[in-house]
Parts: sequence; structure tokens; C-alpha cells
Amino acid sequence: MLAKDIITENIPPLKSSDTGEKAIDWMMEFKLSHLPLVDNRVYIGLVSEEDILDFNDTTEKLGAYLKNLYKPYVKASEHIFEVLRVAAGLNSPVIPVVDEEMHYLGMITLQSLLYHFAAMTSISGAGGVIVLELGNKKDYVLSDIARIVESNDAHILSSFVHQHGEDSHTVTIKVDKTDIRHIIATFERFEYEVKAYFEETDLGEIYKDRFDSLMNYLNI
Repeated sequence: MLAKDIITENIPPLKSSDTGEKAIDWMMEFKLSHLPLVDNRVYIGLVSEEDILDFNDTTEKLGAYLKNLYKPYVKASEHIFEVLRVAAGLNSPVIPVVDEEMHYLGMITLQSLLYHFAAMTSISGAGGVIVLELGNKKDYVLSDIARIVESNDAHILSSFVHQHGEDSHTVTIKVDKTDIRHIIATFERFEYEVKAYFEETDLGEIYKDRFDSLMNYLNI
């Protein structure tokens, strides 16, 4: 999934000829603290509500005083993982998207980003989650983990690795089976340390509620 595939279509950018008052009105309407500034399809930078209020005159046109704006962006052809990396370093609810000539194509909201990431990684779908505690990277062989899962008539839907240091990391996998007791037992038989696991009842009641609550919060 690429950046161009998750652009939010219904939020227009600002222009240099727009006033601060108009920008604030749009931010309130779309419930955003930042909006891109674009002139003749060229991306100029990201305007924040604070940038406008600091000038103390919302009737002035944005182009008259907004210079050297912060200019974060992602290219349309970049993968959603790169979009997530950029978003993690921003204090903004939107990520502008440009083409190779820096022409503005649209923006990605955090809500859209999380929704598509959840769909891509099967986070919101049915299944069980298993967290394995491993030693160094040599202990992590995904094919071995997949073989254990598949020996129990299940498949890995997604997997994530989190490194705690040179000699410790966890592997979190989601499988397409709601009853994962036999998978857990097989991992333990092969001397894997199962740090935690969550079956469908846990995920359905807890994770889905948390994901829905996050989506509602971002849409306030």
C-alpha cells in the first residue's frame, strides 16, 4: 500500500491569498491543527494554528507573513511504512503527499493512516495474538515460527519485531485462528518463551474497543 492510495480527498489545502481567519475556520471545520499551504500546485509548507495566532492579525493574507514554513512530506510512491515513520516524528495530524516534482497531490490524515494500517495488518480482524520473547537475532527465524503455526492448521496474518537491545527482542504474531491453545503448547514444546497471548475473546472485547475509541478520538 502506497501513500497515494490513502490520501484523504475531502480536505482542501490553503493558498497564500487566503487570510488567517479563513485558515482558522477551515481548521475548525475539519478538526485539524495544521493544513498544507499550496500555490499553483507547488507545496509551500505546513501551516499551524499557532503560526496564525502568533501574528495577531487574522485578516492578513497568509503569504504576507508565513515564510520558511516547516515542510514535511512523503512522496506518492512511498510505502505506508515510510508514511508511518514520517508521521511518528511529526506534531501534526496530517502528512502532505507530493509527486517527484514537489507538486501537491493531497494529504493523509492520522485517522486514515491508522485505518489503512490496521486493515493491511489484519489488526481489526478475527484471530489470536502470540508474543514470543527471543534472545539475539540468530534466534529469530520466521520460517521456523511459521512452521509451528502451520503445523496446527493456522497461518500467520502479520508479524512485528521489537528489539529491546542487542540480546533481547520480542516477536508478535497474529494468526487466523481464535483458539490458539495448541499453538501455544507447540511453541512451549520447542522451548520458545511465550511472553503473552490473546485469544479472540480478549481481542474482540479489548483491542477492537480500543481501536474504535482511537478512531472516534481522532475524529472529534
